[in-house]
Amino acid sequence: MSVAITVPFEPRYTSPMQQEFDQSISTITKEELSGKGVTAGYRAVSVLAVVALFLSLFTPLMLMSNWFIIFPLSGAACGLFGLYKILTCPFDYTGKGFAMGGIVFSFVLGLTSAGWGIYQFYFNVPYGYTAVDFLELRPDPQTNKLPETILQIAKDHRKIYIKGYIYPGRQMSGIQNFMFVRTVEHCQFCSPEQNPFDMISVHCIGDLRIQYRPKQVHIGGELYINETFKYGELPYHIEADLFR
Repeated sequence: MSVAITVPFEPRYTSPMQQEFDQSISTITKEELSGKGVTAGYRAVSVLAVVALFLSLFTPLMLMSNWFIIFPLSGAACGLFGLYKILTCPFDYTGKGFAMGGIVFSFVLGLTSAGWGIYQFYFNVPYGYTAVDFLELRPDPQTNKLPETILQIAKDHRKIYIKGYIYPGRQMSGIQNFMFVRTVEHCQFCSPEQNPFDMISVHCIGDLRIQYRPKQVHIGGELYINETFKYGELPYHIEADLFR
């Protein structure tokens, strides 16, 4: 025969401080324990993010000089590092908008400026030059006189900008003197009589030296005209200081 003995439960003594702690713990929700809904305190703005946005605003200066490409490159780099720092330490740093703005502006403005610069370089007439076509150099078929507009350009010592092809010679690089022709099919041996107005003698001045290219190129420089040219001579000559 067993006898059950009941021992009265005596609650463990807890200090007032422990009771306050237990009460505060009991009020924490599951959302707060997971880190959601917790309001962060003071966070410093990432310096790299602000610098990225600041540098990106100077990107259009690329239109003035290729050296200014340092601005979009630096802006994008600072933006990426700043964004990484913000994402890895979200309770310490803020400024995600600055970082994203610096990255986007650097790429968008950088590509736009580069594209515009390429267009200006290859497709637009440089400042200080007058665009001329080979067909404009031909004389009047009725009077056999050279065009007045071309003669005036030469008299005013204005520079022209003309496109054509380099006549291939023995020298392929470091060329200073060459023949500039209207078409790639132009050849001094393909016909007994060549139109002298489809050919221009070119001399590169200063440090300009060119390399032969089979595709169409642009030449810029001062135009000289020999109005009294004879058979076998060329009426036009260019002192070239620009090659594209």
